[in-house]
Amino acid sequence: MDDARLIFANRLRAARLAAGLTQEALGVATGILAEVARTRINRYERGVNECDLRTAKKLADVLGMPLAALYADTDEIAEVIVAFAKLPRAEQRTVVNELKARAKKR
Repeated sequence: MDDARLIFANRLRAARLAAGLTQEALGVATGILAEVARTRINRYERGVNECDLRTAKKLADVLGMPLAALYADTDEIAEVIVAFAKLPRAEQRTVVNELKARAKKR
């Protein structure tokens, strides 16, 4: 699954389901007209249509996650991005420094 469109599609679907939203509810909350919301989200989730960045950012905001998490290469990186974003700024800096130190040891 190295196609960015498919990575986005799978992460979007997983995040929507985890949030307990229907495709229509997610689309409408993002500002998509109700008449086409389900179809548009469905096409994004199947990778049929590519989502533009502005819409992707709105989707991420509604889902309560950073945009980067929708494009992360692995599930682990996506989880780290979501968890990291929830930390206060000072703790984020501490975690970054710890990760850098750990990475240097390898």
